[in-house]
Amino acid sequence: MERLFCEIKIGENVFDFVTDIEIVSTWKEFTDTAKLTIPKRITKNGELITNGTGSIFKRGDKVQIKLGYYPMSTLRFSGYISAVKITTPIEIEIENAMFLLKQSTFTKSYKKVDLKTLLNDMIGGKIAINSVDADLGAFRITNVTPLQVLDELKKTYYLDCFIQGGTLYVGRQYIAENRVDHEIVMERDVIDNDLIWKNEDETKIKLKAISMLPDNKKIEIEVGDSDGEQRTAHYYDLTEKTLKTIAESEIKKFKFSGFRGGFTMFGSPRIKHGDVIVLKSYKLPERNGTYFVDTVETTFGQNGFRQKIELGRKAEQ
Repeated sequence: MERLFCEIKIGENVFDFVTDIEIVSTWKEFTDTAKLTIPKRITKNGELITNGTGSIFKRGDKVQIKLGYYPMSTLRFSGYISAVKITTPIEIEIENAMFLLKQSTFTKSYKKVDLKTLLNDMIGGKIAINSVDADLGAFRITNVTPLQVLDELKKTYYLDCFIQGGTLYVGRQYIAENRVDHEIVMERDVIDNDLIWKNEDETKIKLKAISMLPDNKKIEIEVGDSDGEQRTAHYYDLTEKTLKTIAESEIKKFKFSGFRGGFTMFGSPRIKHGDVIVLKSYKLPERNGTYFVDTVETTFGQNGFRQKIELGRKAEQ
């Protein structure tokens, strides 16, 4: 039986023990999160490390979490303490580098600005940036955090925003250059699942396609099933005719015969959102398929080392 192994670094302090760890990572949310649960009566130099001003856990401390099976481990989370709950046991809440984008405010008015200029003015130097090209037109920011601006970009311009591998991605969901393909065999690798098979003709999708124009106006169209599950896609400076053509092609990515839902597997290999699962079955090979990963929930501790994978749309190998 493989032995669980962890290495947790908080500031300059390193631990190789923990009660439980929970990590949630997805492109659907701005911030990836982790929660460490550790015994309250940990001591250092004979003193409890959680007592008052002597506590070694402080908001803003940098954290790295490595997990694996002895003697190997891989970096599973990097971020900053957002809160410490002195309960029994202690709970330490951690956020990825989005934490940094909540700590200061920004004020500026633009008569006309593009997305990359806005992001560099607002965030430049704090974190690497990778964004799509987009003209935002007139844009005014008054005493708000960079994260609040990202929230506005998501609500108004439908630009997904997340951090992966130390880079802020804006306007993309699946990052081709970060993608790793993993072959997962149902009968060999899957512990539990809530997968549901749907045929293409059973799937109803309504796709709203939005084209942002240079003058900050929008063209919006809808294609697909009027009573279908809502999806949104955004584009830049497209005519209504071109937008409709692209939308009718894009909706085919969501209307497919295949699995919806997810599964639970062991903690290795490390899987991240945006990776691709090549799902295979010995018993039902006709249902083999290739899917993007939308969300990964990792747990480590008393109940073992697990990854719960939420599948997204089908992917090409």
